[in-house]
Amino acid sequence: MMPVAWVKTYKTARTFTTTMGASQDLQNEALRRLIVNACYWALGWESRISARAKVDLVGEYHPLPFAFDGFRKGVKPSAYQ
Repeated sequence: MMPVAWVKTYKTARTFTTTMGASQDLQNEALRRLIVNACYWALGWESRISARAKVDLVGEYHPLPFAFDGFRKGVKPSAYQ
């Protein structure tokens, strides 16, 4: 079995890693909260972590299912600015 999320400290550095994060995974509020809280932890801001903090998506989000060749062809990053 493999963990889905873990942390590591090295001297004063803190890192967070997860195997989650495919496009559809980010629709899950609990995963977004995990990532936001991990960012606060990595910055040493544990006191700012709140169980009620908003982790809503900003704007519309319509991810494609995870699949081989499941991307939208011809879309450039500039289309998302």
